[in-house]
Amino acid sequence: RPTVSKIMIAASWRRATRNPEGLMDLVQKEADMHLDRIRQIANKNGIREWQMEAESATLLDKTKTMLLTKPEVEFFMKDGDNVHLTAEQGTVNTESNAMRVSGKVSANNRLYRLQTEQLTYDPKAREIHADTPVTITGETLTLHARRMTVDIDTNVIHFDGGVEGTLSENLQF
Repeated sequence: RPTVSKIMIAASWRRATRNPEGLMDLVQKEADMHLDRIRQIANKNGIREWQMEAESATLLDKTKTMLLTKPEVEFFMKDGDNVHLTAEQGTVNTESNAMRVSGKVSANNRLYRLQTEQLTYDPKAREIHADTPVTITGETLTLHARRMTVDIDTNVIHFDGGVEGTLSENLQF
């Protein structure tokens, strides 16, 4: 059962896009550490999965959470075409490396650019999920959908809900 302070932090985090300064005031009372300009690298079995930089991070040890301001994340793909992601804010679970970013989320590789308002990263499944509308653009296509899942290891993207788009006649499969 969550404690009152965890509920307050969670409720405040949902409002963070409207008032990030108010959230930081609340969080700093609960924070174990606050850092400016941080960098974190996540490795699994000696293989680098992602690296993240952020303008600032606040560690909440009780909830095993790191709150991020302006995170930039690079996901390392097996084919070498890494995905670079930016957002206004985010959280990382310090035990599992599960990540959630929100606010003007943009992710791109050498061919495509994705835009949405919120993404989550599941490190166990190595999947990125968007449960908010997404737009993907590239030279040969534009797609819109209500939801999306990306399997990082296979580079397979699943779109769901109201999928619409334009494909160029030059698109190669």
